[in-house]
Amino acid sequence: MRLCFLGDAGSIHMQRWIHYFLQAGYQVDVISFRPCEIQGANVHLLAQGHAGRLAYVKAIFKIRRLIREIRPDMLHAHYATSFGLLALVSGFKPLVVTAWGSDVLVAPKESIILKIIVEQVLKHADALTSDSSNMSERIRELLNGHECILKTITMGVSRDWFEQIPDRVKKPLQIVSLRGHQTNYNIDVLIQAMVEVTRAVPKAQLIVAGEGPETQALRALSASLGMEGNVQFVGQLPHEAVQSYLNESSISASVPTSDATAVSLLETMACGSFPIVTDLPANREWVEDNVNGLLVPVKDSKALAVAIIRALGDATFRDQAGEINRQRVGNKAIWEDNMGEVEELYQQLIAPKKGIS
Repeated sequence: MRLCFLGDAGSIHMQRWIHYFLQAGYQVDVISFRPCEIQGANVHLLAQGHAGRLAYVKAIFKIRRLIREIRPDMLHAHYATSFGLLALVSGFKPLVVTAWGSDVLVAPKESIILKIIVEQVLKHADALTSDSSNMSERIRELLNGHECILKTITMGVSRDWFEQIPDRVKKPLQIVSLRGHQTNYNIDVLIQAMVEVTRAVPKAQLIVAGEGPETQALRALSASLGMEGNVQFVGQLPHEAVQSYLNESSISASVPTSDATAVSLLETMACGSFPIVTDLPANREWVEDNVNGLLVPVKDSKALAVAIIRALGDATFRDQAGEINRQRVGNKAIWEDNMGEVEELYQQLIAPKKGIS
C-alpha cells in the first residue's frame, strides 16, 4: 500500500506517523512546504524557493500534479486548515484528515472564511481523526450533521519508551516546562509565577526547554524579574533528553491558552512527573484536579504559583499521582496500540478501492 501524507515534514509528531507506517512495511510519500530528509520516505516540496502567500498559491496549482505523479492509495492530511485545504483542492479520495488543535478549536472562530474552509475540508474527508474527545466534539459541531467516520486517537508514547523509563529519584524542587515558546503556551505566565514560588521556596528551579519566536523576550523577562538563578533555559531537547528531564523533575508545568491532548502531558504522566496544567477540556480528559495533578485557570500566575508551591510541599501527593498516571498511560496512551487503529481505518477505506470484500 502506498500512503501519502500531506503535512509538515519537519514536525516530530508528523515524523512519528511516517516512521510507524514505514516500519509496518508501507510505501510512504510526504508532501510538505518544509524540506526535511526522512529515511525511507519520499519527501516532495510544494513551493521550493518561495514563502508566505506566494508559496501557498504555488502549492494550490501544484498539488494535483504531485498526487497524480505519486499515485497513492490513501491521502492523509494533517491539519485541517492549510494542508486540509490543499487536500480539498486535490480532489483525491480516499482522504483522511487529522485535526491538530487550533485548526478546529481556534481558526474557525477567527474569521468566517476560515470557518467555511474548515467545514468544507471536514465534510470532504472520508474519515477524520483527533486526539481528544473535546476536539472530536468540536469537529461534530463543524460537520453540522454531515455523516463521516470520526475517530478519537491519542498519539501517545511508544511502548519501548514507556517500558524503558528508569527508576530515578526526583529532584524535589525542580519544575520543567516542555512547551514551545509561542504566545499560546504562556511561558511568560510560568516565569512570573516563579517570583511567588521562590518567595515561598527559595531553592525552587524551573527548567525551560524549547525554543520559538518568544525565546529572547522570555529570557529578558526572567532577567528583569531577577529569576536568573531560579530559571534555566536549556533550548530544544532531543527526545531522549525530554525523558531525562521528566524523570528528574518533580513537577511538569504546561499552561497553554488552548490545547489538544499534548504528547508532552502523556510523557509527563508516564515518567511520574507531577502535572500542573491549565483547566482545559483536553487536559481534563487526563488530569483530575486534586487526584492525579492540579488544574489552574488560564493566564493566572498567582493561581499557578499556589499550585506549584502546594505540589512542591507534598511529596506523598506527587507520588500517589505518579502511580495513577503511569497506569492511565499504560491503559490508554500507548502509541503502537493507538496507531493500530489508524492502520485498520486505512484498510477499511482502501478496501472498496482495491475491490477487497
